[in-house]
Amino acid sequence: MDILISLTPVLTVIVFLIIMRLPAVKAMSISLVATALVAYIYWKVPIVQLTASVFEGVIIGISILYIVFGAILLLNTLKLSGAIDTIRTSFMRISPDRRVQLIIIAWLFGAFIEGAAGFGTPAAIGAPLLVALGFPPLAAVVLALIADSSPVSFGAVGTPIIVGVDQGLQQGTGILR
Repeated sequence: MDILISLTPVLTVIVFLIIMRLPAVKAMSISLVATALVAYIYWKVPIVQLTASVFEGVIIGISILYIVFGAILLLNTLKLSGAIDTIRTSFMRISPDRRVQLIIIAWLFGAFIEGAAGFGTPAAIGAPLLVALGFPPLAAVVLALIADSSPVSFGAVGTPIIVGVDQGLQQGTGILR
């Protein structure tokens, strides 16, 4: 029974988004309320922790929206300035082969952007560039995310490696004493 109750957030999203086809704003709001009620009633989570969790989720959501906003702004700037056509022409001169274009944009450029910014920015910028080059939208997103899977450990100026190595070294020194 605990497993079914713990799946409440996922199941409510599936029910309201996919089965009932509610808009995401309504579906997510209802799911939040349902999850909070289950946490309060079944798991006995204090109101203070529930409120803090909601605020933390809002802050994380805003930071993600900030990154996506920047990526969309960059893409629209490229479109309106005509730079997308220049990029498309330049890549066609390099190679008309889509595999080569994918490696250059999604993997090489994506790795650079991941190291500089992190937090999903390569997919948010690389996928629209791939679409502009003629890739189908779903394929562009999937390929950009796959290409970002190896450089993601070096994201945000190496934060995952710095934090991970630092914690590992601190724990390692405690063992040697």
